Parts: sequence; structure tokens; C-alpha cells
Amino acid sequence: METDDRTAAWSGRVSWPEGTVETRFVQLDWRDTIKPDFERSWFRVMTDALWSFYHYAQAGGYNAVLKSNWAHSIFCLYPAVGFALYCAVSLIPPILLAPVVLAWGSMLAMSGVASLLSWFFLVAGSALWMAGVYGFTRLIEPWTYFWYLVNSWYFMARLARNVHPEMLARIEKFADLIVALSNQADDDEEVVLVSHSCGTFVAIYILAAVLRRNPDIAKRKGGFAFVTLGPAFECLGGFGAGKGFGQAMATVARADVDWTDIYGPQDIVCGGRTSPVARYASKVGMASVSREPRRFSVRIPDRMSASRYRYLRFRFFRLHFCYFFASPRSDLFDLYRLLFGPEPAKRQLQMWAGENE
Repeated sequence: METDDRTAAWSGRVSWPEGTVETRFVQLDWRDTIKPDFERSWFRVMTDALWSFYHYAQAGGYNAVLKSNWAHSIFCLYPAVGFALYCAVSLIPPILLAPVVLAWGSMLAMSGVASLLSWFFLVAGSALWMAGVYGFTRLIEPWTYFWYLVNSWYFMARLARNVHPEMLARIEKFADLIVALSNQADDDEEVVLVSHSCGTFVAIYILAAVLRRNPDIAKRKGGFAFVTLGPAFECLGGFGAGKGFGQAMATVARADVDWTDIYGPQDIVCGGRTSPVARYASKVGMASVSREPRRFSVRIPDRMSASRYRYLRFRFFRLHFCYFFASPRSDLFDLYRLLFGPEPAKRQLQMWAGENE
């Protein structure tokens, strides 16, 4: 079933040894909203990258992530460092070779046109070199995700600084949709909001908007659970929490929402070792009256075969999607058992986290 704003919905029935579960699944898609952030001209990409990296550094994002999670700091530094290297490789060779090219052009040309011809060779050669470097980075993009992250940093900078009206409007629409789905659900039907990676900070904004509309949604009879997988809070939070993210985090943390934050220590793309409420809600003075989510590691090596883990171990971007793998053991985190399993999400998450019911 197709719905508005590229949001799709399915329904189905899953049979487990413990019984049959009927479920509805709704995918909240916002790729179309941020698509223009990935389709800017080369000049805009370059200037906007400088803008976003500057604001991340100015807000203390790099310093904060380095202190809390050095492995994840490598990932957060990667787009900025990669961008600096890209600029260096593009500009330094033409600059160093400029005297040689100008002298060579002067030697070959007649004195009347020597200077003009030399500069033509320099500009044309430099343009060809820079185009070649850019083309090479695009060629290896499926393995490096370099330009994807450069553009993502720009998108996150806009959202964190509250200057992304299209995304903010989509967040409000998602909140309306979740409230409507909750109202339409049966009394014994559980509502579970799950997000992954960049979707985790978007989900914080969405859930805060939901709570503004229905502060008692967490108390619904059927239950309400909020799950963040491979959180990317450091990426957006590094731009500062004062423009809205800190308040949204505090709103979620202060509500009686059963929130579980699931991370993998081997996943450096994920910033799971940072306590999100203490880091971001404290920026708006609300950490003392808020509580952290239930947090536990998915134990990545235990959730897949040894050969698969060896293959993914240093393929960091692919490993980041390990949360969607089905687990070979029922006592380990399994997204399918969480969403479609015979146990309510809250009880299942308590069992995986080793909590007493």
C-alpha cells in the first residue's frame, strides 16, 4: 500500500513456534526530502562542505567525539580529512608545476604569444588534472562513501542549525502519521518506532513532535517502544544541541517512553558508546531530570558466522548494517524477532539486555 511522502506500508502474518503474529509495518522515508542536498553543483558542494565542517569544529564536535569514542571519531573526522586531502591533491600539483609549465610554454612559443600560451597550458592542464581527480573519487565512491558523507554533513548541519525547513516539515508530517496510526491501532496492539544510523537523530525529532501532540502515547494499553540502532547522534549533535536537538532529546528522555539504544562496539560508524541524554540534554539544562535509554551491545561477532564476520570486519560501511541481520540464536538481538516476534518489544528487549522482568 502506497501512502503520502514516499511512505510505504505492509501487513502480514508470521508463524513462530510460540504462535502466530499479525503485524503492520510502516516505512517512513525521507530520502526525497534531502535529495536536493545531494544534487548541488560542484562549486556549491565545495563551499557548503567548508561551511559544515567549520560549524562542526566551532561547536566542539570533533573534540567531544574524540574524548568519548576515539574509534567513532575516526569516522567523524573522515569526511573533513578526506575533503582536505582531496583539495590538496587537486591543487598542490598544479601549483608546484606552474613555474615549469610557464617556462616550458615560453621556450616553445614565439615571444609575442609566449606569456598567453604558457598561461593557457597551465590553466588547461590544471583543469584536466582537477577533473581527473574528481572523476577518480567518483569512480571509487561505492567503496569510500566520501561524497555521500560530505553531502550528509551538509544536510546534518542544516538540520542541527534549524535551517532545513523541508526536513522539519517532513518530521511534523511523520509525527502526525504516528499519532494517527496509534489512534487507529487496537487496544492490545503494540506500537514500535525503530530507527537506524542517521535515522536515529531524525527519530528523536519525530518522537519529540509526537509527544507534543500526545504526551501519553507511551502509556497506551498495547504498549509503545522506541528503538535506536547504530545511533549517529554524534554526527548531528556535534553541530551543537542548542538549536533544537538538545530540547528534542530532553523531551524524549523526560517522557515515560521505553527507549532502547542498541549499538555494536566493532561498528565505528555508530557512536553508541556516548550516553545521548547526558551529552545532549545537558546542553539545555535537563540532564538531571532525564534518564538514559536502556543500552546494550548487539555483540556483532556472535550474531553471524565466522566467515561473514571476517569479510565484514574492515568493511565498515557494510558492517554498519549488521543490525538488520537475523541472529542464529534467539538470546541475541534479532530485528525480525523484535518487530514480528511473539514477545512484546519491551519484554523482548529486557530479555536481550539481561534485565529482570
